[in-house]
Amino acid sequence: MKKSLLTVIVALTSVLAINAQNYTTPFKPLNILPEDVYDLILGESSGEQPYYHVLELAPYEKNRKAEEYSGDLHETKYVYGKLKEYGLPNATVERIGTVKTWDGVSATLWETSPKIAKIADYEDLAAYLAQGSSNADVEAQLVWIGRGTKEEIDAADLKGKIVVTEAAGGRVQRPAAESGAVGIISFYAPRPLVDPVQVPNASIMDDQKMFCFNLPPRDGYILRDRLLAGEKITVHAKVETTEVETVNQIPTCLIPGTDPNAGEIIIIAHLFEGYVKLGANDNNSGSAAILDVARTLNNLISSGRLAKPKRSLRFLWVPEISGTYAWLEKHKDIPSKTLCCLNLDMVGLWLSKSDGLYCFQRTPMGLPHYVNDVAEALFHYVGATNKSFLATGAGRPEAIKPIYSVTGSREPFYYAVTAHYGASDHEVFNDFGIDVPSLMFITWPDNYYHTSGDRPSILDPTQLRRAVVIAASAAYLIASADGKSALKIASEVASNAAKRLAVMQETGAIRLSEATADNFQETFKRAVYNLDAYALNDIATLSSVLELAPSDAALKKYIDAQALNIESIKKLNQKSLEELAKARADELKTAFKPVTLTADELKASKIFPKATSLASEKGGSALRDIPRETMIKHGVRPPRSWRQSLSDIVERPVGVVITNGVEIARLTKSGKNSILDIKKMLDAQFPEAESLEDVTRYLELLKDAGFVTF
Repeated sequence: MKKSLLTVIVALTSVLAINAQNYTTPFKPLNILPEDVYDLILGESSGEQPYYHVLELAPYEKNRKAEEYSGDLHETKYVYGKLKEYGLPNATVERIGTVKTWDGVSATLWETSPKIAKIADYEDLAAYLAQGSSNADVEAQLVWIGRGTKEEIDAADLKGKIVVTEAAGGRVQRPAAESGAVGIISFYAPRPLVDPVQVPNASIMDDQKMFCFNLPPRDGYILRDRLLAGEKITVHAKVETTEVETVNQIPTCLIPGTDPNAGEIIIIAHLFEGYVKLGANDNNSGSAAILDVARTLNNLISSGRLAKPKRSLRFLWVPEISGTYAWLEKHKDIPSKTLCCLNLDMVGLWLSKSDGLYCFQRTPMGLPHYVNDVAEALFHYVGATNKSFLATGAGRPEAIKPIYSVTGSREPFYYAVTAHYGASDHEVFNDFGIDVPSLMFITWPDNYYHTSGDRPSILDPTQLRRAVVIAASAAYLIASADGKSALKIASEVASNAAKRLAVMQETGAIRLSEATADNFQETFKRAVYNLDAYALNDIATLSSVLELAPSDAALKKYIDAQALNIESIKKLNQKSLEELAKARADELKTAFKPVTLTADELKASKIFPKATSLASEKGGSALRDIPRETMIKHGVRPPRSWRQSLSDIVERPVGVVITNGVEIARLTKSGKNSILDIKKMLDAQFPEAESLEDVTRYLELLKDAGFVTF
């Protein structure tokens, strides 16, 4: 009897599990890439090989030898050698201009009284010496200045002494120097409770003759406590530094497509973040990963297992930011034929050990593009197929299609799809004067970011392999897309557009529920405008799919229909918000008013700025080269360029700081956005966006400078 009951229960459980699969958790999530293509990419990819590359490129943080600067740098030789070994076509090293850089030669810090002990040695750990430090050979007493506030510095006698601080050396450098200090010992660390032996890759300004030693918090606390206890400590600091000149070196290769006129996709990672810092995750992991993307795709294509794509695949290993600008300056013809760019920056972290996620960061609204939805689809697919499900777990506890490495973790795929963020090479491609939609893949947060702890031991070969598979899949899908796959991508965009509008409706509803009588009307208006912004962005994103099959009538018809659907969905969401707003108005005992345009908004809605060809002609220097007198005339300060020095910033004219000026400029590219539309899309992306008055002011400046017409 008991056995029969147990049999019935097991049978019922099995039926429930099977039924659950039909409407809760899909047993086999659908892939935007053909499954057989994905399987080949997955099978050919590796996590170990990128990990071995990192071991060769940055086994530890070391002092780069002087002879490297006069020839090929170690990383250049390694990547180029692998490109040749893998048989990648068109492999070369481009040498573009020269760059001067600070270089540490040697540095030691010894305590000489009351005891004799070595405190730091540059040969032991390059991070001990702050970049920008000057030559020194000095014996001096230490003095504690705490956090280096003005009061703490003023209260201490610093003349001829070396200050000890828990603040970053760069923050106390100027006031300490002005008070007569000859050097700095800092034990600042961004995450001292995570890793007390972590030393930041810190810098000080090299325009003042000072040096700075960085100690790990563990050692710094001991020094601090001795000084606070009244000990008189004398140290001998000996520092030798120099300035060297080297050539910008950019290893590159191109897997050519079948149609030279069909354009290309760029996959990029920065191989150098300056020439002193050697980080395993930042960014030898990204450099190693795209090396395996290149190997994987080339092996599959050259062997005939994957069809040769229509569009070319270009790989770049660059000095961060500056090298990307230099390369684009040399190749001004390439952006116009580039569909999109994938930037892999810090992609190898062992995620659970750093409480991190693998993040995909979208292009800004000023560059709407389907590459976002391709990447998002792949992230969701890898996430769903690299974990087990309760609904499918009966008799199947394993992941459906795991991406593991032999020596890596067996963790689920921890990931996030996030809004645009700059601060890496993709932002150069997203520049107003370059205009190539570019996204970034990155592991974040990273507990070892920009510190001596950024070593291969923090990496996970499984995560590296997942980064390779996603990047290779996205690049190959876009490079090989025809009308059929373009239709699939357009469908993905349309589906996601409905979800994004639903999220914005939900966000608006929550804000309305929290609104007061004083801010109720503005809250409602902002919610409606956010819906407008997302609809505009997704309709533009849909249109971008046409570049994959511009003569495909069925694709165009579908995109036109889906654009109308997005408008309809937006109106339904807006109606839902209006109904909630009326109910909320009754609760607040205030009047409900439909959204109406102010006089300024009405005027702004009738002006459509359109970018001229001047920005493309100038490239990355476009906004940086706006004449000073034009800025003064309009009372505007454009946003800081990556290539501006501190003196450039200090000398800029006084005026309104336009933080989001690059995005304002980008939103003029299509010529389809009114000034009011631009304001809406700024508000949807940035909580503290510029006022409509300042947006208009900045656009007037761009018009005066010849970058836009109205």
